[in-house]
Amino acid sequence: MVINFYNKTKFKLVFKRKDLIGLIKKVVQELKISDNFEMTLLAVGDREIRTLNKKYRHKDKVTDVLSFGQRGGGKIILPKEKNPYLGDIIICYPQIKRQAMKFGHTFVEEFTLLAIHGFLHLVGFNDDTQKEWMKMEKTQNKILAKIYD
Repeated sequence: MVINFYNKTKFKLVFKRKDLIGLIKKVVQELKISDNFEMTLLAVGDREIRTLNKKYRHKDKVTDVLSFGQRGGGKIILPKEKNPYLGDIIICYPQIKRQAMKFGHTFVEEFTLLAIHGFLHLVGFNDDTQKEWMKMEKTQNKILAKIYD
């Protein structure tokens, strides 16, 4: 597993690369998929996430997380080649801080939730319909329960 972790914000991130690797390892174990992949997680500010959201989702607003999968498909992907590139998760650091305060979470809890959500998108989960959203939410909650046990 190769995880590239970049910070394009002016903030010092409290979530370290080793924490992210540990988190994704737990998700991979829970999903029972191969850890033979590469991905990128990028922390950005409001302006950049809004620009990306407008360009790719046609929504002119700040959002918390965007995922850009490189493998496609509507099912969980089991990588076969050496270190296939799954895609990018882009997280808006200021939005995570705002949401953590709004929902009474710590920054790390909110970051964890969004990193899991973004990763699930990379491996084929969708939340476009109510049925897909419920399946993704159930999986997300199961993983969070394991992490916080």
